[in-house]
Amino acid sequence: MITNPIYVLGLPSQGLDQLDEDGQRLIQTADIVYGSRLILEHVPDGPKKYAIIPPLEQMALHLKKHSDQKRIVLATGDPNFFGIADFLYRTLGAERLVVIPQVSSIQRAFAKIKMSWHDAFFGSVHGRPIEPVIAWIVRYPKVVVLTDPDHHAGKIAQILVAAGLPGVSMYVCENLDRDNEHITVGTAQELQNQCLGEYAVVILINNHAGFQPYGHEDDTFHHRPEQPGMITKKPVRAISIAQLGLHQHSILWDIGAGTGSVAIDASRIVGVRGQVFAIEANSRDYQILCENIRSHQAAVTPIYGEAPEILDLLPDPDAVFVGGSGGRLPDIIETVSQRLKPGGMIVLNVVRFDHLSDIPQLFPEEYSWSVRMVQTAVMDDKMTIPRFLPDNPVFVVSAKKPVQAPGNSGDHGSSAQAD
Repeated sequence: MITNPIYVLGLPSQGLDQLDEDGQRLIQTADIVYGSRLILEHVPDGPKKYAIIPPLEQMALHLKKHSDQKRIVLATGDPNFFGIADFLYRTLGAERLVVIPQVSSIQRAFAKIKMSWHDAFFGSVHGRPIEPVIAWIVRYPKVVVLTDPDHHAGKIAQILVAAGLPGVSMYVCENLDRDNEHITVGTAQELQNQCLGEYAVVILINNHAGFQPYGHEDDTFHHRPEQPGMITKKPVRAISIAQLGLHQHSILWDIGAGTGSVAIDASRIVGVRGQVFAIEANSRDYQILCENIRSHQAAVTPIYGEAPEILDLLPDPDAVFVGGSGGRLPDIIETVSQRLKPGGMIVLNVVRFDHLSDIPQLFPEEYSWSVRMVQTAVMDDKMTIPRFLPDNPVFVVSAKKPVQAPGNSGDHGSSAQAD
């Protein structure tokens, strides 16, 4: 047992004055108190004060260095809920900590609006991307979001409207239990032009949320009128997506996304903790892509730009689908191979048989790869005698990055087969 633990103390929403006697005594007898500048302004003189500012690793080093002193880390509400405790567990070890929570701001927010919260989904955009909010609200009817000045409630309303969800109800709860407490209620449509909720608990209600079936029909996607066939057909999409090996936390890049059919279908598999990015360089196709994302209410982030340069802005992927390359496929594969996580998959579709000869040179030597020929046929319902109308064959190329470093990954090889 640690003889001199680090205390992580949650504060009431009203501030230090509302702490119980035990909490007050911890602060009064501390050698060093850690907290935000705002919190430290209200800490009485006596202990040394350490302002927590990024990077948090500096604070962790300071805590380790002063292990012989009594250390108190102050946070708001429950430090275990999207708070400082998680970082401290990971960097210092749970056995070194004693966490003392208070009623969280989320509990107070639901009490204020008189609504139960046992069935809510919880997320945060505080220092995190805002795009996953769409994935949360299309799957769950009740979502809680913690905000920051960059990703405030008004911006959440904007992305909801852009995703075709203007009717989502929003409760923006700010400064709870303080003199300047304010709760704003409205739809995303009504709140999209307001700058509010910079540090707030935002509760979203979507009565139409729920299960979303996987696999959309081809005719549900907008496309160029003069190029109605420029879409990855549903059966080929299904096999290509299966080859990507997606899971609920996957980060997927769809490069040369076109209509976005692969990204949109794949987003039904990727869970609320993952992300799907659809990259398109053609301005007209990008507009169509955005329209398809809106009409399908898909949790997909559209990216306008040319690969591989634009890929520098994205997090490292678990899987990559290459739908179009603009003639730069070797450059794209080179960049993707460097960024792809170990064990990740690259999938691309080839329509010309003569292009298959380039595959062996396309991927790094340590990758294992395969080619599957996919051809489907649909029965002609206008004929009295059954007849099937075949689609053109498509070659689905899959390549896997080894989990281990080259030289330690064992045997690898290639294969080609027809489904």
